[in-house]
Amino acid sequence: MVSSIPNDIFQFGTTAATAAGFAHGQPSTADLTSHGTDGIGSFEDGRLMILNNGEAHALDAQNKATPAPPDARLPFAMVTAFRPTYRMEVPSLDMESLDDLFSSPKLAHARAVNTLAPFKVVGVFKSVEFTDGGEQSGLKGILFGYVVPSWMKGICGPRIHAHFLADSGEVGGKVEDFETEVATLSFAKTGRFHLGFSQMGEWEDVRL
Repeated sequence: MVSSIPNDIFQFGTTAATAAGFAHGQPSTADLTSHGTDGIGSFEDGRLMILNNGEAHALDAQNKATPAPPDARLPFAMVTAFRPTYRMEVPSLDMESLDDLFSSPKLAHARAVNTLAPFKVVGVFKSVEFTDGGEQSGLKGILFGYVVPSWMKGICGPRIHAHFLADSGEVGGKVEDFETEVATLSFAKTGRFHLGFSQMGEWEDVRL
């Protein structure tokens, strides 16, 4: 059961394969909650995905969020049964300071340098800069993603790999940078990582 493995990460596909153009999905939106409550990913049609408390949204290139079709398939997905073991109030936070925090010796054994760590930032966002272009300001919402060790970049993505979803459920996307006014940061460290691959013949032709 998912509840017995909090903060384990179940991943299908790799970011390197997605970047190389592999876009054949296997798990569907409906499959995601069998493995977790929160996550990020991408659909076959190029839209991105965020799973927040068991509800999945599709995020298009214009940063518009809509409920994800249950039968839509994902060539890349990272989901976890998110049960944060650390929580802190942060008066202000951005991408750089978030990275610095997770790398800081001040966190002692809670820091995430060589370990994957799912995290969620909840609060008021002064600004959100999206990877696809565009910027939004003054939004209440959540930022969910993973702190990724450098040795896993080709598997899981950049150091801070995160998607945003506004409380309205209408705005979201992959985040390049952000700044909060006031927010709560919660996170955990992952003990086990599960990786699945496509069984299609085209997978073996991808140059990774």
